[in-house]
Amino acid sequence: MKIVGRSLSHKRVTFQLVKRFKSSLGLWNEDITTKIKTDIEKHWSKEVQSKHNCEGKPYYVLPMFPYPSGNLHMGHVRVYSISDTIARFQRMNGNDVIHPIGWDAFGLPAENAALQHNIPPQVWTNTNINTMKKQLLDLGFNFDWEKEISTCDPCYYKWTQYIFLKLFEKGLAYQSKAKVNWDPIDKTVLADEQVDENGCSWRSGAKVQKKVLTQWFIKTTKYAKQLYDGLNSKSLENWKDIINLQKHWIGECNGIAVNFKITNGKKTKPIEIWTSEPYKLIHGQFLIMCKNNVTLEEFLDDETTSIKCINPITNSEMLIYITDEFTYPEGQEIYLACPSFNIEDRKLSNHLKISFDNEYPNINIDIENQKAINLALGEKIGGHFVSSKLKDWLISRQRYWGTPIPIIHCTECGVVPVPYEDLPVKLPESHESGLQTLTNLSNWITCKCPKCLGIAKRETDTMDTFVDSSWYFYRFLDPHNKEMPFSLDNIKNFTPVHCYIGGKEHAVLHLYYARFMSYFLHSLGWTTTPEPFKKLLVQGMVMGQSYKVKSSGKYIRAEDVEKTGKDYTEKCTGEAVIVQWEKMSKSKHNGENPERLLATYGCDATRLLMLADVPPATSRHWSDATLPGVLNWQHRLWITMRDFIEHRNNADLTRNKNVSNADIQNYDTKIWGLRNYLIATTTYHFKYSQKLSVGISRLQSLTNVLRNKIPPEVIAFSKEYELALASLIIMLTPVTPHFCSELWAGFLSAPHRLCDTSPIIDWNKSVLEQKWPTVDKHYELSFKCKVDGADRCDLKIKAEELTKIDHEKALQMMLQQDSVSKRITKDIENCL
Repeated sequence: MKIVGRSLSHKRVTFQLVKRFKSSLGLWNEDITTKIKTDIEKHWSKEVQSKHNCEGKPYYVLPMFPYPSGNLHMGHVRVYSISDTIARFQRMNGNDVIHPIGWDAFGLPAENAALQHNIPPQVWTNTNINTMKKQLLDLGFNFDWEKEISTCDPCYYKWTQYIFLKLFEKGLAYQSKAKVNWDPIDKTVLADEQVDENGCSWRSGAKVQKKVLTQWFIKTTKYAKQLYDGLNSKSLENWKDIINLQKHWIGECNGIAVNFKITNGKKTKPIEIWTSEPYKLIHGQFLIMCKNNVTLEEFLDDETTSIKCINPITNSEMLIYITDEFTYPEGQEIYLACPSFNIEDRKLSNHLKISFDNEYPNINIDIENQKAINLALGEKIGGHFVSSKLKDWLISRQRYWGTPIPIIHCTECGVVPVPYEDLPVKLPESHESGLQTLTNLSNWITCKCPKCLGIAKRETDTMDTFVDSSWYFYRFLDPHNKEMPFSLDNIKNFTPVHCYIGGKEHAVLHLYYARFMSYFLHSLGWTTTPEPFKKLLVQGMVMGQSYKVKSSGKYIRAEDVEKTGKDYTEKCTGEAVIVQWEKMSKSKHNGENPERLLATYGCDATRLLMLADVPPATSRHWSDATLPGVLNWQHRLWITMRDFIEHRNNADLTRNKNVSNADIQNYDTKIWGLRNYLIATTTYHFKYSQKLSVGISRLQSLTNVLRNKIPPEVIAFSKEYELALASLIIMLTPVTPHFCSELWAGFLSAPHRLCDTSPIIDWNKSVLEQKWPTVDKHYELSFKCKVDGADRCDLKIKAEELTKIDHEKALQMMLQQDSVSKRITKDIENCL
């Protein structure tokens, strides 16, 4: 067989192969094509999906689990390409990695889609899970499928109900009337955060209505101060902007909330009072309330002449005055006034013509504040610090497809929790395509009261899906536990989650609820740390170019647009078109089908396309213009390996030529430095900065040098070239595991090995089992010092010496540098 290749004299010639090149598929003498890449991926798929666990340090890589919508979209491909790359990288560094996947399976979208397709939501959801699972496998993602969970599985939501009952026991789950956001299309309650700035539902787009309904809440506000202060923990890595988003949501916890009682002489009920001045709980004289307060509406009738509030600390009654002529604290509709000690409250009293006792003795405000807090906490009526705007978590949803709330309503006993031994309270199987709520299922609703054994009714609201996803990261670590949600022994080594990956759109609500739940479970002694996540990797959205008719706002397809110079118009009308980058969406005709990419370019190329060029945290502007660069790199890697095998096969012929050992040594020195530099920088970007695209660009640089800058004589006899090529393949493996498995098979097939004893290469193992390359111990690394964020010193230290330097020694070394010491004037810890 004859092929065209590079001869040792650097000329393009036709030559006769001495022997056919060896590989798993025997294809090194052919150009890489999509067909060959597909064959490679099929051949190596089992190996790529297999486990190569290590016994090193535990490392938990967790991408946010998907909602089973039916098909993967490009956002899924991106987040799971990122997580799979990090998981493989950590395994190659000897860590004991857990990389699980599951399904956030309850919720409105599935229920609505099932209604549209005239099938039960269980059938719709399970079909989608099977479809998406196959797509994830086709992409070569190495998940721990034996840990797979689904939130709609009774084996999972049994424990969601179990945790709810724990919250109920602690007084943190309660039922109350509230003015809520009602979606008239989806026919369910929406939390405030699920309503956009225009007052429309985040799902249906309908204008939200206000209704007064009895709803279930979780008292997240009790943990507000802990959650706010926890954001200052040094254990949180790479949270950056997320900390500010979380703090803004929680608000500054500059006041306390206490439960008073409101009465009109005929009925009494609790009402929460927030104040930034706790001493008013002892010395307050009256309250004011805005006219549209829900509680007020309940207590006003034709016979009521006054409404009073009972202060549980002093057991005194205070009148409530109704007025809108006051600027209430943000998020509040009731205000506790103390005009005897507060000038602003005195002005308020005078304005409303409210008399007050002005003969109070002098008090120490700070002492009285602390006294009031202690009294509230001691009486268990509140006293926890919280912002004025933060509200408790409304979890009731008036839909079928969700976790049933494990509560029974009895006319004799009131609200009764379902006994733990009766869990799970299963959803009744739905064979009706039109079923939307549980309220019409009388056979399911009617039950016995666990206390009096009389006839009672089940709660018909289901839980917000955020409850399901507020603790799933713990269940992944103990998914088959039948005795409890998870055991401390099974989670303690893997929590907090070492790397949590997901979109910024979840940076407020999901993270807030997950953090609350983790703090609560920690208070029960179930976890070792309150914070659930150590490092966050918040990936940007995948954006597609959209085309919108300027006059109508209608989105049109790219093929319906004509470009003239810098202007875009609609072909059929000539109307001006606005071109912009937006989140991919079917309605905007700017999406990309992952299955088309898989079929056209292969699995590894698709993964590489997702990770190259743009760091994970940055939005990815998807364009076919990026494809040629990535595909060309794969081609160059392929022919680089082909040439390596060729030159090693022809090494005996080359020995007869005049090859200078000095020349080879000179190249070896340069390759040695380049290899160590690129190992150091690639490792940094994969491990610390997590700018995977920058690490990939380093590997592209190494490919360019090995491909274009090294003559065949050196390739044939250079030990350093062999090490550099091996390092390149190993470091690319987490990104393109199938392709690199084939490259590695070709590498192992080459004769005349020069690095039989190298710590970088284990000749008896696949590339998936290789250790991540490390820099040679004599290579000098940069040891940099920053003062107040600015680089002030850069020392060069050998790798073996750098590993021996602890924090104290590092400070001593840096302070010996004039560029550092002269800038340290206060706290030495400002020196990093």
